[in-house]
Amino acid sequence: MNTQQLHTDNSHYSRAPLAPVRQARYVRRRIIAVAALVTVVFTLGVVIGSAGATAELADPVAGYEVVADGETLWDVAVRTAPDGIDPRRQLVRLRELNGFDTGNVSAWTVVAIPAQ
Repeated sequence: MNTQQLHTDNSHYSRAPLAPVRQARYVRRRIIAVAALVTVVFTLGVVIGSAGATAELADPVAGYEVVADGETLWDVAVRTAPDGIDPRRQLVRLRELNGFDTGNVSAWTVVAIPAQ
């Protein structure tokens, strides 16, 4: 056997078909892509969820007052307005927080007082 024949004669090597190798590579790439997508979606969910949780931690209510007989929401606003806060501004905040349309509230109504 001469050297020319040794280099060109590869008949003794068995060639495996390339299709299964390509198929395995394709499947591996799809698994990696799906895993990356799941990781990104999970991370976004955690980031968005933690932002929402942080916003909900701040309690907008400082306390509660009960409207006495003969009182109006204005009376509650004057009584509960922090130092330096105009009672008119406190009245607006009381209406927004409690969902009142007017300043008329019934006696014994529990009114949430807004935090500063």
